[in-house]
Amino acid sequence: MNVKWDNFFAERTKHITGSQIRQFFALTERPEVISFAGGFPGNDFFPREHIARALSKLVMEESCQALQYGPTEGSYDLRDLVAERMRREGAVCETGNLVITDGSQQGLDLLCRILVNTDQPVLVEDPAYIGGMSAIKSYGGIPKGIEMDSEGPIPAKMEQFIVKLTEEGNPPQIFYTVPNFQNPTGLTTSLQRRYEILDIASRYNLLILEDNPYGPLCYEGEVPPSYISLDREDRVIYLGSYSKVLIPGIRIGWLAGPKPLIEKVTLAKQTADLCSSSLGQQLACFLSREGYLDRHIMRLAELYREKRNAMVEAMKRYFPAGVKFNIPRGGFFIWVDFPDYYPTSRELLELALTRNVAFVHGEGFSCNGGGKYSARFSFSQPDIEDITRGIKLIGELLHDIETKCVIKAMGQ
Repeated sequence: MNVKWDNFFAERTKHITGSQIRQFFALTERPEVISFAGGFPGNDFFPREHIARALSKLVMEESCQALQYGPTEGSYDLRDLVAERMRREGAVCETGNLVITDGSQQGLDLLCRILVNTDQPVLVEDPAYIGGMSAIKSYGGIPKGIEMDSEGPIPAKMEQFIVKLTEEGNPPQIFYTVPNFQNPTGLTTSLQRRYEILDIASRYNLLILEDNPYGPLCYEGEVPPSYISLDREDRVIYLGSYSKVLIPGIRIGWLAGPKPLIEKVTLAKQTADLCSSSLGQQLACFLSREGYLDRHIMRLAELYREKRNAMVEAMKRYFPAGVKFNIPRGGFFIWVDFPDYYPTSRELLELALTRNVAFVHGEGFSCNGGGKYSARFSFSQPDIEDITRGIKLIGELLHDIETKCVIKAMGQ
């Protein structure tokens, strides 16, 4: 008799869902497709030679630390360097306030594992990062989206939602946010909004999970102070990553927070992986200590700025006037809003694929049923020539749709 696997899966696995972004990974491997789907770092921007020299040195001279198991909470030297970086950015952070994780996504998973209860509402931005919502849902939490405008989450909407959920007997305890160059919209929460949201968190006793993978990649202006640097009540937990500013392949991120939380996260991590990659940690530490990382980030900001500008200029040139999009000050993403008389963004994606262009439709980023006429475009991976060509192809598709809509309206 064949095994009926559904009878063996734990009840909690019913909450685990796939990511629509991951479904587009195969498209990026097809050479004929220009993909604006995945928010990956640019392949050409990896500092291969510098990393090769650093790895050779580490393996030959620091093999005991680089190749052996390490502490669950991570290398002391790397945590010390990260703590120093965070203090320079205004946060109160010591080495004991940090855990090294397998990318910030593991940090999210560990936090949801120890903080989120089944059927508990968790406040998120709307639209929100899919990976964050997936982590919440995998432990039975229910993401509840807070409407955003150009300044970030709207405090009045947030407070209304909290009051409503509290009156229903199920108050939220957590707000998850990507405040800098947000995935998927590219928006940055203003300083005033951060103060207002911190005030709401204080009055309603919320924890804030601050996810900041894109903050160092600022192309103009300044990034507002982080929530954790503004926090005076130990209610902010911060997630950082080397994936976007160095290489994602080493899978090194970090989680910063109050020591009681760090102790619990460390215990949870012990059962997850014992420890993060020692070699990856030593590499990140080596490149940070010698000042190379800061120089590399400055170079990346210049290179990604050129890509962003290329996509913005192409959208201005080739998209119909009724199509709206933001101009992010950093990060990887541009959020596009299509007129509601267009086909949905999911249907537009299918049409775009027939022209060998891909993006991510907006529905998966919303937990409130939104995003049907929105899409995320990433400029981080394609080269400038492909960015221009791909946006032109989509522009031609959109103009064809405009023409058909006009003809249809005239016929009525």
